[in-house]
Amino acid sequence: PALLAEHPVDIVLLDISMPVLDGIGVLKLMQEKGLTTPVLMLTMHAGLRELRNALALGIAGYVLKDASREELVAAITTVAKGGNYFHDKIQQQMLDYFRGKKASDNIKDQLSEREIEIIKEIAAGGSSKDIAQRLFLSEHTVRTHRRNILHKLGLHNAAELVHLATEKGWI
Repeated sequence: PALLAEHPVDIVLLDISMPVLDGIGVLKLMQEKGLTTPVLMLTMHAGLRELRNALALGIAGYVLKDASREELVAAITTVAKGGNYFHDKIQQQMLDYFRGKKASDNIKDQLSEREIEIIKEIAAGGSSKDIAQRLFLSEHTVRTHRRNILHKLGLHNAAELVHLATEKGWI
């Protein structure tokens, strides 16, 4: 934020997960300093919780990292011109939220086939090491998938994940 005060820019591109200070922390500092530079979140986090936190702090756009180059350019251009831009998946979540649908009603759409496969393996009681061997992945990759799945679904542990997956009929 100190750099923004000294060197004005047209747009700030942030990620929710950043080293030292995350994107939400940067947004809070910008707000405290009275900086009004438009902010576009470019992140892998598709959860409604992260979106709500970012919106409450005044972001102008939210794009997932799986966006095409063209979509990213459109998002940057739109936000730089004073508009708002939200990735299609994010728009759908926002609409569902305001229509009173629970995020978990369509949350499976945000998961990849590999993530669904890992959820099934977790529900079967597999450890990250076991899952890695069965799916021919590194253990680190499985742990990353586990973390991302929990984050996307707004869950805290494997027990909550298995409960949701069972309730929704994913397993």
